[in-house]
Amino acid sequence: MFAFDVSQYDFTDSDISEAVVGSRLLSMEIECNSACNYRCAYCYASNGTGFLPDLPVETVFSAIREAHALGARKIVILGGEPLLYKPLPLVIEQINGLGMGCEIFTNASLLTSELAAMLATHNTRVVIKYNSLDADVQDRMCGVADAFAKANQAINLLRENGLTEPGRLVASTVICTENLDGLPALWRYLRQNGIKPYFEILTPQGRLLCHRNLLVSPERLESLFNELAAIDHEFGFHWEPQPPLVGGKCLRHTYSCLLNVKGEIMPCVGLDIPIGKWGERPLADILASSAIMQDLKNHRNTIKGPCRTCEKADSCYGCRGTAYQVTGDYLASDPYCWRNAGKCPDHNLFPVDTSDLVPHRPPMRMVECIETLGDESTIGMVIRPDNRFCDSNGVLSPAALPELAAQACAAADSFRHNGLVPQGMLTSCSNIQVLDQLKIGDKIHIHVKEASAFENFHVSVFRFTKDDGTLCATGELTLCSVD
Repeated sequence: MFAFDVSQYDFTDSDISEAVVGSRLLSMEIECNSACNYRCAYCYASNGTGFLPDLPVETVFSAIREAHALGARKIVILGGEPLLYKPLPLVIEQINGLGMGCEIFTNASLLTSELAAMLATHNTRVVIKYNSLDADVQDRMCGVADAFAKANQAINLLRENGLTEPGRLVASTVICTENLDGLPALWRYLRQNGIKPYFEILTPQGRLLCHRNLLVSPERLESLFNELAAIDHEFGFHWEPQPPLVGGKCLRHTYSCLLNVKGEIMPCVGLDIPIGKWGERPLADILASSAIMQDLKNHRNTIKGPCRTCEKADSCYGCRGTAYQVTGDYLASDPYCWRNAGKCPDHNLFPVDTSDLVPHRPPMRMVECIETLGDESTIGMVIRPDNRFCDSNGVLSPAALPELAAQACAAADSFRHNGLVPQGMLTSCSNIQVLDQLKIGDKIHIHVKEASAFENFHVSVFRFTKDDGTLCATGELTLCSVD
């Protein structure tokens, strides 16, 4: 039997700061499977009914080892429903064998006495879906009958098998209009019964996009957070309300990452931009070379809008998942934070006009809009009749491709840095391959990604695609920025 150590699961501000300075992880989240026996209306999963193949257990083991090498104290197992993943006991043993804790998010409906005993004798924290003390509300939110009864049955089973240490049993609760009025009573009930509450604001993605009526206004969220803080004072817990977690902070992108069931590395389930593919490069290289991860580690200098000037900016960046899902910009201010009420756009920002993001002026400025922003950004344009690089037949000269790619890089870099137009020059290009002609009238997408950097020199790879997905050209270029 092990001694449960809550410090493996909950991190202090100094833990996080030291991890950032040392380029280390404190945790890693792994989606082992996508299959689930519940149908929660608020699930971040897609609206489709099909399930993806499980993540191979060898991949899971490899991810655990690499996370451990980077300093991770815990591995968070997500789904789907993790209890449907047959190698789960082996995964837990692998995690514990390396001295790490295992945190499992589950609806617990499939929990057996044997599995409860196994969890009790291993270093695990179990986080159970528990949205309401009202059985009808819990069942309705989970999309199945008896969800409430099964959650309580699982809690009793886990306790009977020894999961009684403080902080080891957790209730995962989403804040929505369906359960809002009952959340203060639920919080009090959980504290009274020694269950750690984990309440979080919903991120508008997946199935929730078809159930937007579940979203709660920022003003009502503020009222709820303050009410729960007052209740917690009665139990000796003192914290300042801030989204997206009740009683806690979310800076996970500075010390954690996600391996999803497709084998993609992402910042988290909300900020679902792939930054790498498992097995192509070591995890350390993927994280170190990701512009997204570096931007978020340096969030005090990169976040835009009212979040940037907020009094909590040193220790908070709101919910990056919500910012990305609502605006398309992972550096935008959190539109669901009550401190930003009325200050943020309530719709997707993209596509973003590049007129003020590139130092060129028409007709030399040819890129028109940023379509997506990420480690690989996409910039769109239409080849206009006044394009000076087109010949008499309206065909774009291949000589224009490096210039267009350079303008795309400048636009993405400027938007990422709060509209500061970059000054620099294109110094060289190489490995250019033209695979299809581009001509007047074509709508094209320029995909650019920084491959490496040294001092003021930046090497970026690019590819051009047509609106139908046809790959037209690839290559790389070197840009020199001027301070």
